[in-house]
Amino acid sequence: MRTGKDHLPESGEATGDKDALARDVGAIVRAQRVEAGISIAELARRVGVSGPFISQLEAGRSSLSLPTLYRIGSALGVAPSALLPGSSESALVTRSGHGMVIPATATAATQRPRLITRPGPGHVLEGYHYVIRPDDDPQQWYEHQGEDVVYVVAGAIAVEFEDGREVMLQAGDALHHDGDVAHRWRLLGSEPAEAIVVNTVHT
Repeated sequence: MRTGKDHLPESGEATGDKDALARDVGAIVRAQRVEAGISIAELARRVGVSGPFISQLEAGRSSLSLPTLYRIGSALGVAPSALLPGSSESALVTRSGHGMVIPATATAATQRPRLITRPGPGHVLEGYHYVIRPDDDPQQWYEHQGEDVVYVVAGAIAVEFEDGREVMLQAGDALHHDGDVAHRWRLLGSEPAEAIVVNTVHT
């Protein structure tokens, strides 16, 4: 419930406008690349994508997924959140149905996590609200520096690690793991699941 003392700034509605997000991120990536003195070809090599993809990204004409965001951040030596349109507020409220939406992959039937923490440079936490549905495409493997906490709000998921480990999580369960081992998760059962994922964003 909001009270008369509730004057904190709030994030915008979660419209899922991937075109607007791509334009904003593209401009930030280009500025960070130029500041670092890295060519498009060199950035592409570090990220493991083609030069034309980076060119299209900087022009705001390529879809951006979370794994790609993490790889570009690592290649540029910045936190992934530093590549997102930022907030300079000291506190930010994200209401239900609001917050920046970033696709988990570049496909149409992908998970679309909602950012629930402040974007932009200078922050050490990055949190997402995931809804995992039966018809979602499989999640890509990805890894990053720092740590993850996964808390399952509803349903059940399996968190898989590329080294062969797997853990089953149900509503109320939590997992804290290092981010530098490739990981992904999948839905267990036929009902959607919800999870909150919070990462540290060390570079």
